[in-house]
Amino acid sequence: MGKINVNINNQFSLSAESGITIGDLAHDYKKVTDKVIVGARLGNTIVDFDTKLTEDAHIEFFDYTDQAGNKMYQAGLKFIMIIAIRELWNKSVSFKFSIDKGTYAEVDKRLTDKDIEDLRIKMGEIVSYDYPIKRCTTRKSDAIRYYLSTKEDEKAINIRNIPNSYVDLYEIDHSYNYFFTDMPASTGELGLYRLERIDKNAIALMYPRIDSNHRVPDYDYNEKIHGELSKFSKWATKMGVSYAAGINELVSNSEIQMFIKMNNVFLNDSLTSIAKDIAKKSKDVKLILIGGPSSSGKTTSAHRMQTYLETFGVKPIVISADDYFKDRKDSPRDKNGNYDFECLEALDLDLFNSQLNDLLKGKSVTLPTYNFLTGEKEYKRAPIKLEPDNVLLIEGLHCLNEDMTKKISRDVKYKVFVCPLTPLSIDRHNHLSTTDMRLIRRIVRDNRVRGNKVEDTLGTWSKVKEGEEKYIFPYTKDVDAVLNTAYTYELGILRIFAEPLLYSIKMDSIHYEEARRLLGLLRNFFPISSEYIEDDNTLREFIGGSIYE
Repeated sequence: MGKINVNINNQFSLSAESGITIGDLAHDYKKVTDKVIVGARLGNTIVDFDTKLTEDAHIEFFDYTDQAGNKMYQAGLKFIMIIAIRELWNKSVSFKFSIDKGTYAEVDKRLTDKDIEDLRIKMGEIVSYDYPIKRCTTRKSDAIRYYLSTKEDEKAINIRNIPNSYVDLYEIDHSYNYFFTDMPASTGELGLYRLERIDKNAIALMYPRIDSNHRVPDYDYNEKIHGELSKFSKWATKMGVSYAAGINELVSNSEIQMFIKMNNVFLNDSLTSIAKDIAKKSKDVKLILIGGPSSSGKTTSAHRMQTYLETFGVKPIVISADDYFKDRKDSPRDKNGNYDFECLEALDLDLFNSQLNDLLKGKSVTLPTYNFLTGEKEYKRAPIKLEPDNVLLIEGLHCLNEDMTKKISRDVKYKVFVCPLTPLSIDRHNHLSTTDMRLIRRIVRDNRVRGNKVEDTLGTWSKVKEGEEKYIFPYTKDVDAVLNTAYTYELGILRIFAEPLLYSIKMDSIHYEEARRLLGLLRNFFPISSEYIEDDNTLREFIGGSIYE
């Protein structure tokens, strides 16, 4: 058959028989390196382990520290957990939403500590058996019949709604499922995880993160965030829109416009409650700090908060923390020598705290405006002074970090964490992560506002997430309120804007696989016209047409 040359991870080069499979190479590579192998890339494309090589090739084996590998690892663990729960108790599990460094799951039985231990043992058995995870291409009609037989009707509807005649499912020991990512080659690579019982029927499935140094982080329960997620999840269930199929049915029946209004009312009620709470405390609270991760809608939330507070007789002065960036020449740099605009030290904290203290003492202050083109602060605004009915409303990346305003007493601050905490899932086993929701928002906004190509946004996303893990999420426990900005219907809106952009990524791009994954998510939602979206809706910050622009 002839010989071919194969390079593996730029570490090994070898001569092999033409027709050798990726799996054969993985077996040999693992014996030499003893590394976890979640998947393999041929060029920039993730490939199955039964793929045969017939020409010279470069192969990259990767683990859960790879962005795609981490998503594959999570999906593989979910599949194992689904099988284990069915074998132990003949019950089903639903993965509801992302939690701190893991996934929140509910089982339709009351759980004890012994149950969690039994589940851990059963999952461990499935891992130790090292079952292959096989991709199976099947007729769409057969897949629909299968999911109707397992009473997973929402999955049958999802498959019915796609235009393909055939669908890909994955198999572990005669159990079948689908996930919106490629899957690991076998269960034997998925031994690193942790289970924590949260509630009478709820489990936290924890797994290693990209940056967790090959360990499973501890679960850190956040009462306020969990409370918001649970509240919105219960509302979505009550409205019949826990899954994508529910939203799609509203679109098909021309009922989506009324649902959008109801969803907006429910979200606005949370904002009203926060504004009322601040108004009650306005004699003491003088500093409202709004913080949250990228594309959570901080800017719109700050302006909407201003309007709601004014309704209760409180008059905020809105300040953007971005206006206090240090002049470019004084900006800190990261380990690669690039400007680091994510760190707290990128802000002129001395000026920021000095001006805030002056305002709180009743002094007149001229606030800066940062010119991002020149990289310098400018002073062109009229001086302002804090009157008795005024409060300062500040939004920015570091607003939840007490070090940002350490010269001001905590007693006069009110901190609000803003984030799209979506209650919607594609089906019971495929929840929508907050991270994916924000990434799709950012792709749309960056292209519209900054003219960025999708590849630019995807290329910087890991850096953005790294900054969030350092500078935002560790401070979410010390907040006074959580403001959810996720609209249950929003992926139907965003699909119209994001889909053409994602299709622009060519197969030879290193971001092709991620674009393909996001397209797979979006295809589960019927398009929804943006004409139904009001001009003060947070989505307008991303798709355009906001009253606040």
